[in-house]
Amino acid sequence: LKEKDVTLDIVRRIKDELSANGIDVILTRDRDKFVSLSGRTRIANDNDVDFFISIHANANRSRNIRGFEVYYLSNAVDDTARAAEAAENSFLKVDDSSFYVRNTDLEATVWDLVYTENREESIELAKYITRSVDNSTSLNNRGIRGARFYVLKGVQMPSVLVEVGYISNAAEERNLKDAAYRQAVASAIAKGILNYKKVYESTDGFTR
Repeated sequence: LKEKDVTLDIVRRIKDELSANGIDVILTRDRDKFVSLSGRTRIANDNDVDFFISIHANANRSRNIRGFEVYYLSNAVDDTARAAEAAENSFLKVDDSSFYVRNTDLEATVWDLVYTENREESIELAKYITRSVDNSTSLNNRGIRGARFYVLKGVQMPSVLVEVGYISNAAEERNLKDAAYRQAVASAIAKGILNYKKVYESTDGFTR
């Protein structure tokens, strides 16, 4: 069983459910092709999406480890440094009349606020997805964790990385081979996203 096959099938199923609920979904890949990590973040940033969700199947040397996890960008990543880098590498999407002269210090401050809010929204999204999967499947809930994954650092919007199970665990590998099981996982993730969408829209993006 290959991770790329499991995740592509699950994301297609997630897309179908979200699309049926009026959400415009962009996949970084819709067939069996390789997309680099930088390519994935570029697709998200270039399309100015509201959320970035990366789906994976985990593995570990210990075959006893199993379960479902959702990651957000760890606080160990310095928001100020990320903000300064964003200010240097890209222009904020604002009306040209707002700035007569580009001010990178001001842009860095704005990006710092953006990244701080993105982290808060990412954690909230992770909670909704985890709660939905926990309530709808028999997967072992390994919780919400902070991490410094490249794709989470590279995108300029709220983002989470979802591990749908451990492909190295015999029981979860067997489950992930089953189409009905993958559908159940996909439906649970989609439901969590839709539940958070309601809150996100009612609070204009601010969840705390």
